[in-house]
Amino acid sequence: MAWIKEVSREEDELLKSIYESAEKRTGEKTANVLKVHSQDPKTLEIHMNLYERLMFEEGELSRKEREMIGVVVSKSNECSYCVTHHGQSLAHVTENIELMKKISEDYHLAELSDKELEICKYAEKLTKYPYRMEEEDIIALRSFNLSDLAIFQINQICAYFNYVNRIVFGLGVELE
Repeated sequence: MAWIKEVSREEDELLKSIYESAEKRTGEKTANVLKVHSQDPKTLEIHMNLYERLMFEEGELSRKEREMIGVVVSKSNECSYCVTHHGQSLAHVTENIELMKKISEDYHLAELSDKELEICKYAEKLTKYPYRMEEEDIIALRSFNLSDLAIFQINQICAYFNYVNRIVFGLGVELE
């Protein structure tokens, strides 16, 4: 599962509650990337709150756009764990396995709108070359009528997936 010890859900009530909530929402067993947090259930709780906010709560981005960002960031980081998980989510949301495969390989090959391409371009650049970000990157997003709130959400989702990719790599989290 990972390079650090996993605490059993039976050993901690908060941990058990968080796992059960996640399993109820997804209909699946708790993912290994969540189980690696078992050493500190309060951190897992904060992580899950951020994840729920960014990926599921009301906002200006569609679920497709949110999952697409996650896949592009994870692909840019070569994080197969998150590409797999969020590629599956993207396929589920879009009901388009071919789109998921293309975005998972190279978003330039996917049939995306100009707006979606610009979002992917921003996500890739912020991931690979954060020190090269310029105001022009924001202006490019605004040219597609994306509000500052939408741009903030794009930025936050990019940051979140970079965070999770590093959890996966740094702790040796294996795919279920």
